[in-house]
Amino acid sequence: MLTASLFIPLDQSPDQRLADFSFSAQGSLLIQLFSCESPSQVECLAQQLKRKFPQATIIGFSSGQVIEQGDIHHQGTLLLFTDFHSTRLSCALTRYSDNPSGDTQVLLERIAIEADTCAILCFAAYLEMGQRSERVRAFNHLAPGLTVAGGAASETERGRWVLLDTETYQNSMVAVALHSSQLELITQAYIEWNPIGRHFRVTEAQGNTVYRLNGEPIQAIYNRYLGDGQSVALEMLHNFPLIKGDLEQQDVYVPLYEQDSGLVFSKPLAVGDEVRFSFDHPSMTLEQVYLGAQQLRSFQPQQIWVYNCISRLDFIEDNQELLPLQAVAETHGSYCMGELWHDGQLLRSMSHSLTYIALREGAKPAAEPEPFSFGHHDVIAPLFSLIRNSLSDLDEVNHNLSQKIQRQATMMTASYRMDPRTGLPNRVVLREKLLRMSDGDHLLVLKLTNFNQINEKYGYRVGDKLLQDLSSHFQHYLQQHLPGRSELFAIGVGEWATIFASAADADFIHLTFSKFVDQLEHVNFEPFGLPEVDYVSVSLCAGLVSRRDFADKTADDLLLRAIEARRDAYKHNRHFCNANRLRAQDEVRQERLGWLSCVSRAVLNDNVLVYAQPLYHAHSHQLASYECLVRIEDEGEVILPGRFLPIIEGTHLYNRLSRQMISRTFELMRHRSEGFSINLSPQDFMSERTLIHLEEAIKSLPNPQRVGLEVLETEQITDYGHMIDVCNQFRALGASIIVDDFGSGYSNIDEIVKLEPQVIKLDGSLIRNIDQDVKQRRIAQQLVKLCQVLNAKTVAEFVHNQDVCRISEEMGVDFLQGFYLGAPDRLKK
Repeated sequence: MLTASLFIPLDQSPDQRLADFSFSAQGSLLIQLFSCESPSQVECLAQQLKRKFPQATIIGFSSGQVIEQGDIHHQGTLLLFTDFHSTRLSCALTRYSDNPSGDTQVLLERIAIEADTCAILCFAAYLEMGQRSERVRAFNHLAPGLTVAGGAASETERGRWVLLDTETYQNSMVAVALHSSQLELITQAYIEWNPIGRHFRVTEAQGNTVYRLNGEPIQAIYNRYLGDGQSVALEMLHNFPLIKGDLEQQDVYVPLYEQDSGLVFSKPLAVGDEVRFSFDHPSMTLEQVYLGAQQLRSFQPQQIWVYNCISRLDFIEDNQELLPLQAVAETHGSYCMGELWHDGQLLRSMSHSLTYIALREGAKPAAEPEPFSFGHHDVIAPLFSLIRNSLSDLDEVNHNLSQKIQRQATMMTASYRMDPRTGLPNRVVLREKLLRMSDGDHLLVLKLTNFNQINEKYGYRVGDKLLQDLSSHFQHYLQQHLPGRSELFAIGVGEWATIFASAADADFIHLTFSKFVDQLEHVNFEPFGLPEVDYVSVSLCAGLVSRRDFADKTADDLLLRAIEARRDAYKHNRHFCNANRLRAQDEVRQERLGWLSCVSRAVLNDNVLVYAQPLYHAHSHQLASYECLVRIEDEGEVILPGRFLPIIEGTHLYNRLSRQMISRTFELMRHRSEGFSINLSPQDFMSERTLIHLEEAIKSLPNPQRVGLEVLETEQITDYGHMIDVCNQFRALGASIIVDDFGSGYSNIDEIVKLEPQVIKLDGSLIRNIDQDVKQRRIAQQLVKLCQVLNAKTVAEFVHNQDVCRISEEMGVDFLQGFYLGAPDRLKK
């Protein structure tokens, strides 16, 4: 490879200089022409070159600054001659169109890439920001791995152009391909603008003027980061421009001056652009180039072509960054408005960078080149390289962390919407679908009623596998009978729901479902892979709600009604229930909700009242004690317990009411001398908090023997052993145990004997009519005798007239209670 160069200043005649120039080309001659002359003058010069070197391939672009043997020349023409001994050349041109990728494809087709093509030298009239990446992506897609070098023409006073052979072109791209098996090359790029710190988003800008970053005045941001809150001189801001993009596509925006509470930059920025502070220092550039030249020396190139960004002339003094390269090999090239650099894997379009391609034909000489020393070296460049790479590592860590968080968020979102056991969409998704139900849609809720028994007998592993098998079975059935018109959801453990479209009436749906369930309950769901489980059968029930029957109801109400219908089916030992048939229960439900609210208000507002009905000794009719009865007051009305107690039984509200009744009773009776009793239900005996509260109340009395605990003996008592233990505990504190409503139709004599009550109250339904009904009188008489055998005192309730009072005394009861003797009255302090 032979090289030569010729620089022709503007004030000299190209004809004379070219006539005096002598160069003997033996192989493939490539002439690069860089000039600030007008297109017509350049074409004349190219024609002269063509006449002198007919076999030459000529390529070039407009430029005001050129590089010859490491020196920078302004305003002239540089001719760079390269005679390749074992390299073939091919060239091509493509004009710009609305399809940048297509333009690149045409260029590559025309240039005829071959198996030994090792590089392409490409010059563009311009590289627009929007199209630049598209052209580059096309190179990487159509010619992956192929080295491409070059740049874009500069705008001069005489125009902007690219040259191929003897013609100049605007809006075009020209290229020369180097084909050889002997040509070796290395490419490199230097970008010294170091991004520093966080990203900022442009939130207010107009043209080149930026007013706000992240919603904050831009001067305030510069002052905070560069001056620790103090005002920073404009001259200092020039050293810290904003940078947009990454190493592959950097754009630098230098602050020029202040205007209207904003900063005017060298180029326009748009609202939404993300920028960072950046910094550069000439010593950093020189150090990097020097280190690169040291490494390049071992390659022993024969020639170096440089394509340098024109913006670097503003911060690099003279040719300092070119001298290390010139010390390695003859360095020629030009300044341009955008550079192309191949990093060994991908082609990148660059800005504000120094790029070069170093070439050598054939094997490198055996003798090692002598080392050279160049300039002064310091630690600034390595320091900033360390900072830049550390920040890059931090960005990568943050990026990886963001991706991890995003994956976890996606998984959490999926789990939030998916049942983990069956993989079906869950109740959240069902509710979304319910909001879009049409008049012809139906909601069916289905529950596996023997799931708990399956878990207890076979274990959770079998239970979970059964849920999966049933889900698959249901989906298959829906796809087979309602293709495209249904969807299955898992809304609880062993509970499913499906929304389906059907014009059939509820009776037909009921019949179809009953057949399905009947078949399903005869299927053996023996879990695969569990040989110890030989047979698993299922039991199902369902509730149906049709949108047309409840057109004005919300999504939540539709689901609630379907679940209530399913519960009603289970309660009545049926497979199926239509929610429309339960409409009559709406009023009951509303009344129940009303009473729950009423009692809750009474408890919350301390409107629980204590009424006391007296008990008298038989015959003497002297006061014996009081039975304390609960009432509540709501909006001035005193409400009897028969209206609200049956509704709140079994709820936590009952426990709260019971504890407040205990507190109020003991508060009112504490400073009185009479005996008194309170009623305890089976639910009270099962509430640990209520029992502890009652125990503390009894212990707080000076004379606990005044207290009687009335136990209602009903079929609701399921654990007599527990109740007996509790009664013994309270008896030990001094309280009397009283059995209430004895003889009411349910009486477990054996358990009453074990309870050992001190007092037994005969049920009022027996006493009420003993003055008229002989049979009831005889039954009552026998019960009194039984109580005497048990050594328990007896109380006749519902004594409502003189005859009942007299007969009760004749039967031998010990105490009397009823409206004839005294009605309940409110206890007050």
